Amino acid sequence: MWKNDRWKTVVLNIFLALLIVAIVAGLGYFMLRVRQQTREHDEQLSELYVQQQQQQTEARQESVTAIQDEYQKDMDTVARYLPGIVCWGDSLTLGSSGNISYPAVLKTYLETYFCDIYDFRSTIENAEDYARLRWDDYTVSVPVVNMGAGPENTYTVLGRCGAVPYVLGKDIVIPAECEGVEVTLKSQEGNDVSPLTGGNAGVNNVHIGDIEGTLAIVSNANEYFGYKYFFTRSEPGEETPAAAGTVIQTAAENQYKDYIHVVCIGTYGKFTNADDLVEQIRQLLARQTNNPERYIVLGLCSIEGQSASGSYLDVIDTAMMQAFGNRYINVRKYLIEDGLADAKINPTAQDKVNISMHRVPVSFTTSSGSNELNGKAYALIGKLVYSRMESLGYFDEVYDELGIRETTKRILKEDPGYFERIIQNSLK
Repeated sequence: MWKNDRWKTVVLNIFLALLIVAIVAGLGYFMLRVRQQTREHDEQLSELYVQQQQQQTEARQESVTAIQDEYQKDMDTVARYLPGIVCWGDSLTLGSSGNISYPAVLKTYLETYFCDIYDFRSTIENAEDYARLRWDDYTVSVPVVNMGAGPENTYTVLGRCGAVPYVLGKDIVIPAECEGVEVTLKSQEGNDVSPLTGGNAGVNNVHIGDIEGTLAIVSNANEYFGYKYFFTRSEPGEETPAAAGTVIQTAAENQYKDYIHVVCIGTYGKFTNADDLVEQIRQLLARQTNNPERYIVLGLCSIEGQSASGSYLDVIDTAMMQAFGNRYINVRKYLIEDGLADAKINPTAQDKVNISMHRVPVSFTTSSGSNELNGKAYALIGKLVYSRMESLGYFDEVYDELGIRETTKRILKEDPGYFERIIQNSLK
């Protein structure tokens, strides 16, 4: 009996042990299974997270790419219709010493009404989500290049821009070394020219044939014109002859051809009559390759340093108006009729005398008896050029693409004098 009870106990213990082992094994398997499922779930979550991150990155990159594409579209429009403005002329374009120039005023108007209010970020939905983007880099600029120089005649200006090139007036031999050789300059049409008398303005570096170098002007009191020209090659080479009539290619010949041109030439002469001046201006404008119908021509206030008679200038103004229509601005007429009022200047006695003779009021010249304009005149002319360009629609495509027109309207509605205050403060 005892043996049977002992055997039962052994069997029961073995059963319990096996049961415990089975339970432990089951729990272990369950725990392993749970851990495996947890790991698989974590891996799935991790993979899902990576996918989501990748999708977010791709979506963000696509959005950034779309933003870049939209900005590039804006810039392409600017490059197509308003890549820049180049102002060709003599000292009246350059500006008198110590005074502003009309190209500088024109640039101020463009920056104030155009560049400074371009807000690309405001056109992007949820722009605040793109914290890493440097929104200050999304800007627009329109260069205004002043290609005015000193008291130059029309053919000197046409030579600088390459419309009617300079040529050698006499045969020369260019030395092998970088040393100067005296040269005589002529217009390709045989007229006298005098570059560098009032600044470089697109002359250097020049090319005579295939040889690059610089032109220099040297004062010479013994000569009628008071100066000589010398050409110095940039790098040594072989001694090279150059015959009279060889074209001298200036640095500006191939520059700014896609810019809108503003032209004011003739103050210092070298045209035979009004039709001749019109033709020379046409030659200069012909170099404009982009939007060739968009240009501005400015009228003369005097000729060859003297106040020409009103009747003679009227003939020129009439020919200009017939040739260029509303792209022509009669500067003299404006300064006589509206300039003093617009500048808030009370006319002096001499102003009234000049006006009666159809001449520019002395309040707009650098000194009494001078025909050089002063800063007050340039401020008006710069605004006049900007306003005429705007009225002719030269900025329309850019305004519409960049959303500037609506921004301007909103600002003017809130503060009608906002832009003019900025401009006046800039010109002080």
